Amino acid sequence: MTVVSEQIKECQDQNSIPIFPLFNQMIVISEGVLEGDFVDAVRYPSPQHMTGWWLTTNLYNNDIKTLKTIHYHHLAFKRPDLIKYLALPFGFRFLSENKMIWFDEGVLS
Repeated sequence: MTVVSEQIKECQDQNSIPIFPLFNQMIVISEGVLEGDFVDAVRYPSPQHMTGWWLTTNLYNNDIKTLKTIHYHHLAFKRPDLIKYLALPFGFRFLSENKMIWFDEGVLS
């Protein structure tokens, strides 16, 4: 199954229309994401150069100064297990540990 097909399936399962991130867009991550830790993710409405995704792990200390902004393609190569979720539209969240996905209307307000 191709990456795009997996992304479309995840969106269909959530009754949503995919918003595909672009490889040159930026994504916000905490320590532990690139190392393979479980991720708590949320997609915020964002400027064009950003995917809107913020991915944190249990290593995140709630200090936004410790977060990193990287190109989406770096995440795609390091964490292919997460890519299928990243076309979910703004307002969606997921937990990689138990593959839980939900829409959080509060993210959009």
